[in-house]
Amino acid sequence: MSQLFKITVLAIIILLFNSLFAGSDEKSRNMNNSKTDNHKYTNALINENSPYLLSHAHNPVNWYPWSKEALEKAKSEDKPIFLSIGYSACHWCHVMERESFENEEIAELLNKNFISIKVDREQRPDLDQIYMTFTTAMTGQGGWPMSVFLTPDLKPFFAGTYFPPEDRFARPGFKRILMEIAGSYREEKEAIINSSEDILKTVKEYLYLDFKSDAILTDDNVASGAKALMRNFDHTNGGFGSAPKFPHPTELSYFLRYFRKSGDFGYLEAVNKALSAMANGGIFDHLGGGFARYSTDGKWLVPHFEKMLYDNALLVETYCDAYHITGNDRYKQVVKETLDFIMNEMTDSKGVFYSALDADSEGEEGKFYVWSKSEVEKILDNDDSNIFCDYFNITDNGNFEGKNILHLTNQSEKIKNDLSEEEFRDIITENKKRLLEVRSRRIRPLTDDKILSSWNGMALSAFCAGYRMTSDDRYLKSAVDNALFISENMLRNGKLIHSYRKERFSDGEFLEDYAFYVKGLLDLYEADIKNNERWLKFATVLTDRAIELFIDSSGHFFLREDNLSDLIVRPSNEMDNAIPSPGSIMISNFIRINRLTDENQYLEIAEKCLEALTVKIENFQGAMTSALAALDYYLSDKVEIVIVGSDKISREMLETAYKQFIPNRIIAYSKDGNSNLPLFEGRKNNNNKSTAYVCVNSVCNIPVNSADELNYQLAKVK
Repeated sequence: MSQLFKITVLAIIILLFNSLFAGSDEKSRNMNNSKTDNHKYTNALINENSPYLLSHAHNPVNWYPWSKEALEKAKSEDKPIFLSIGYSACHWCHVMERESFENEEIAELLNKNFISIKVDREQRPDLDQIYMTFTTAMTGQGGWPMSVFLTPDLKPFFAGTYFPPEDRFARPGFKRILMEIAGSYREEKEAIINSSEDILKTVKEYLYLDFKSDAILTDDNVASGAKALMRNFDHTNGGFGSAPKFPHPTELSYFLRYFRKSGDFGYLEAVNKALSAMANGGIFDHLGGGFARYSTDGKWLVPHFEKMLYDNALLVETYCDAYHITGNDRYKQVVKETLDFIMNEMTDSKGVFYSALDADSEGEEGKFYVWSKSEVEKILDNDDSNIFCDYFNITDNGNFEGKNILHLTNQSEKIKNDLSEEEFRDIITENKKRLLEVRSRRIRPLTDDKILSSWNGMALSAFCAGYRMTSDDRYLKSAVDNALFISENMLRNGKLIHSYRKERFSDGEFLEDYAFYVKGLLDLYEADIKNNERWLKFATVLTDRAIELFIDSSGHFFLREDNLSDLIVRPSNEMDNAIPSPGSIMISNFIRINRLTDENQYLEIAEKCLEALTVKIENFQGAMTSALAALDYYLSDKVEIVIVGSDKISREMLETAYKQFIPNRIIAYSKDGNSNLPLFEGRKNNNNKSTAYVCVNSVCNIPVNSADELNYQLAKVK
């Protein structure tokens, strides 16, 4: 039996049993190693600044970062590359490290036969996209850790996700895979190289999937996209699909948009079902605020306890939108507690936001967050402890490995007894503070403190949304501080830096940074009325750079600029994944900038980019939510709210505009109308009074001079 045949058999086995472990992105064990500690082994990762890479710096595996040195070494020694891609909030990444990468026998096999490269997918989303495409094609499912074997010229020929060290569960062990692949490369190298060429062709076809279409995108596409999403909605527990269950804020926000467009209350009911279930479930931290990445069960009770910046940022915007429609005070409370969590636990002193919090502390998942009933009773030590335990469903037996994840049920609000609403809330609030103070003295989960421009852009939008909803100046200050840092430190030589940590900046430019940070700046333009034109100018500079780098002549977006020597293909992904498609976000940005500046080039580019997405929107509706939202923006009525004035009344008019849910609106403000923007042409204070102008598709209502009059006009906007 040839070695190549054996590898093919291994691939089939992996495909059959992949569902046991694939998608293994459950929890994290972030470690920040010190160069001064005494360790038996130290490899080239010690010089990196990613917490994830540093956590592998003392493995016996001779790891390299993705670098010119490593790639040249593979060629000069004619060795295949073992590429391992993961990230800090990935449980099975760290399981594989403990089981295999700290195993000296396995390390010896890797060091002798391969050039081993470790990549943080959050620092290199382009590499992740390229090789995840191959992994998914080969195994039928993707996930992390991603384990890919490449020829020295970077072409993949074998892949998987998590591998146990030895054969287990009828699944090939990592040790056996290494021996088989090493033998095959020695004995059948030419066959492997030829197969890698065929594989690369397939990967390219998938990445550049593009059919010509004469179809025209219409409101029917917007409606059919909403209906396609609804088919996967869980009407019993809320959310999409079954366990494990992710929040999907992008899809829920699209439901709100479609409800506003269609008047179909079924979509609003679905959003209320999901948002209420998540806010009540264990996926929400009822003491410290913020959401875990996903729930392991279908009822939102048991999370994997890691907290990601992007999840929380996207959820804040969705809860804000839902609040503006429903007036549900619970949604406002969730927004405030989530933003306060980000400020308290994920914000650097310079005003930028960290990436993630670990799930583990003291080597145990969730230990920082869970409680025994006896522990709670001892801490509270008052007559109200029973009320608190009943409210948060804290029991002797617990709901997670003998401990309790705090959560609410339909019965929680029924245990008030004879207490007034105010008395009851005071009891809950005071005892939450007492438990939180005790929790703060526990050993904390570690923090992935790298700064990603893209995720900071999402958080910038979240803080702007929170400020518009609450009028809390703390949130506006956080947004402004963030934008100041990014504009003054992360824009270097005209290039927006992707990643930053401890005074070190990454190389390379990425579409996602430009897309999400431009969106954040456009949101800040509407919120920070003192400096709004500065933020619009910055957004326009970044947008022009993105057009130059990431769009081809046919209107397709790419994740990176062209002709990069260390990429075998130019990566492109126009579908939503864990984060919304950056290209689709950029299309919406183009339309917003066009409405603000009246520069038609941005609208023309948006039209071309939407045309390029026609076939994918028609055929992959469930993965194109952000593109559908951009399409809806393009097709729907455009609303302009222009406010001029500098007194209390202008402030009231701004707050009135902020609190309306009108997805396709822009808000422009000037204290005196002296602005270079065309929106303010001929629009001054009317008789020296603060004045608001409401226009729909460039057809304007009469100017108004009070918040009540503005509210009346906006209420009639469809």
